[in-house]
Amino acid sequence: MNTAARRVITLGAAVVAVVGMVLAMLFAPRFFTGEPEAFYTPASAQIAENAPVTVRDLNPDAAMPDTAVFTAQLDAILADQGDGTKFTAQVVDVATGTVLYDKNSTANGTPASSLKVVTALAAVDVLGADTQLGTSVWLDGETLVLRGGGDVLLGDGASDPTSTKGYAGLGTLAEKTAIELEKRGVDSVKLWLDDSLFGLAQSNPDWDKSLFTSNNIAPVYPLAHYSGRAGENLASPYQSDSAQQARQVFAAALGSSIKVAQGGRGAYEGGEQIAEVRSAPLRDVVKHMLLVSDNYIAETLGRLVALAEGLPPEQAGPAVTKAAGEHGAQGAALSDASGLAAVNQISPAALTAVLRSAATSGKAGMRELIYSLPVAGYNGTLMQRLGADATLGMVRAKTGSLTGVATLTGMTLTEDGRLLAFSIFANQPDGTLAPHKPIIDQAVTAIRGCGCRA
Repeated sequence: MNTAARRVITLGAAVVAVVGMVLAMLFAPRFFTGEPEAFYTPASAQIAENAPVTVRDLNPDAAMPDTAVFTAQLDAILADQGDGTKFTAQVVDVATGTVLYDKNSTANGTPASSLKVVTALAAVDVLGADTQLGTSVWLDGETLVLRGGGDVLLGDGASDPTSTKGYAGLGTLAEKTAIELEKRGVDSVKLWLDDSLFGLAQSNPDWDKSLFTSNNIAPVYPLAHYSGRAGENLASPYQSDSAQQARQVFAAALGSSIKVAQGGRGAYEGGEQIAEVRSAPLRDVVKHMLLVSDNYIAETLGRLVALAEGLPPEQAGPAVTKAAGEHGAQGAALSDASGLAAVNQISPAALTAVLRSAATSGKAGMRELIYSLPVAGYNGTLMQRLGADATLGMVRAKTGSLTGVATLTGMTLTEDGRLLAFSIFANQPDGTLAPHKPIIDQAVTAIRGCGCRA
């Protein structure tokens, strides 16, 4: 197999070696969505990845699967089930765009968290992979304004540039603020919270109430620590008011230097910016979002895309739809950016189009999206899936799970060295939780192992 081609989809043999060193942290199960239990690989345990390569690095002479043989294999696996479950799917050769397998692939369905692939593309394309989101402090007389700019991965203490979570720290922001206040001779302030960036778009009318009670999402604000949770551990519960919690953490840190009283809340005009901390680059935020299937981050990114496109923040779904449409995702109708809304509609064909557009893009930041997907049997929501020898480290994909829905969207290399994009949906009309994941995994194993010659 062409060495450069293999780099596109795997970290290689080193992945297997490093697995035993990883200090994996168990995430809370996503009860309503049925997401698999995910594991987080600490930054200190990760090995450096090679720079993203383009499809030009693939072997152009690698054998293409015979579509008839390929179709026969996958049709046998993805046959309708006795419980009423039906599958839709598409497999595309990335280099040429040739559709190698199609099972009603243009029919819209509910993507669940596979939708996050589309949100990731929209965020990187519209906002830019190098963008860093600011959290700032403004001074207006005795009023000190804490203003959220979309960073919801703030840490409580000092900024930590080695970690995406806590890359910007409220402790560091308080320290910078205290220094500037001392310069100005200010020893007492009223702390105002400006969390107005997202307006009133804290929720989505298409979200089932159980999503909140099952700890899958919380009201979305443009200012939060640890992705809206009470603590850094992903088993921590979501907070009902993450912006207020961030204000309290900041006030406590600042209060060690000056007297801080609680002020008002809402949009605030005027004042002088005196301090700021900035998030990790967006490429890293997106990677974290995809790795752990973080709904709060996805919704934040969707709102930021909407604002950048001149739309109100509550139009996150339509904004992501628009951006994806510019990359070949036709016919989608999206209500949100995370995939939590059961009314989201997109097809497997649209999702493979998005993946192929990213992989063949002239922008390095877009190509990096492929590297941001979880790796089979190694990390994120694929840690406990596709871990057999045939697929371990050789599949990158985004899972999706809702009641009655299971999806998997990603890329793999065939045994012959063809890079293929795939998207598979399973729908169970009686509402079984995330139905037939093993069948989807069996299909992906067949795609990966395909020689498929007549």
